Order: sequence, then structure tokens, then C-alpha cells
Amino acid sequence: MWTVEDGIERIRSRGLKITSQRIAILKLLEDRKDHPSAEKIFREMKEIYPTISFATIYSTAQILRDAGLLQILSIDDRRVFFDPDPTPHAHFLCSKCGALEDIPLEKEILNRIRRSVPHNLDAVQVYCYGTCRACSGREMTGARPRKAPRAH
Repeated sequence: MWTVEDGIERIRSRGLKITSQRIAILKLLEDRKDHPSAEKIFREMKEIYPTISFATIYSTAQILRDAGLLQILSIDDRRVFFDPDPTPHAHFLCSKCGALEDIPLEKEILNRIRRSVPHNLDAVQVYCYGTCRACSGREMTGARPRKAPRAH
């Protein structure tokens, strides 16, 4: 994982300004294990910076992605999620409750994907969709699926 100081250094090394809003977003994402949506980051930042815009959230996310600190996930067609873990791994989205989880991606699978594509890859995103164990268990017992908060 990375630190706020790592993020500041990577932003600075790209010749970009270190703004208080960028630092606040770095602090918000540092050591996070969840996958907050753009909306969730916006709501959390709005408490500190009432005038912050979605444009600032998205532009900072792109800077952090380009700096190798963040993955921008388009796993859901209704929202964008941010993953502060830039290491290669896959993601699973439950179609019932909206839970979004990391899935380990074996290095050999990643290497096979890279070898099979005759181009230079900048990134590989692997998205899996289905029903999580909790929802599957509820289906077997006849219980209704719990609607998880979608803004992870």
C-alpha cells in the first residue's frame, strides 16, 4: 500500500500542484480496503470542503491512477468505484446486493493474458459477476436478499 507522502511525491513528480483538496482525497483513500464509489468520496469530501465538485474528485482520481496509486473501476454501469490497491487483482460484484470484493489474480493468469494480446498493455481489469455467498445462502433459505449499501 501507499502513504499520503508517496501520493504527494508522485503528484509533484508529474509537475502538478499539491492542493489541499488533493491531499484530503489522498488521506481519505490511504489504507482503505473498500472500494468507495465516486459518490461516496464526494459525500465524504463535501463535509470537509463544501465547495468541492465531482470534477475535482474525478480529475484527482485520474491523476492518482496515472501515478499508479489507484484503480478506477467501471464494473457497474451506474457508478464508478475507486480501488486504492493498485496491485493486479480481479473484482467480483454481487448482482443481488451490490457487494464489491477483491479476488486474487494469480500471476500466471495475468502473464497469460499479457502474452495473448499482441499489444502493449497499460492495465488489465478482470471483472466477475454473480451472487455472493451471503445472498446465495439467503436464496436457499427463502430469505429476501439484503440490499447492501452500494456506495462502497
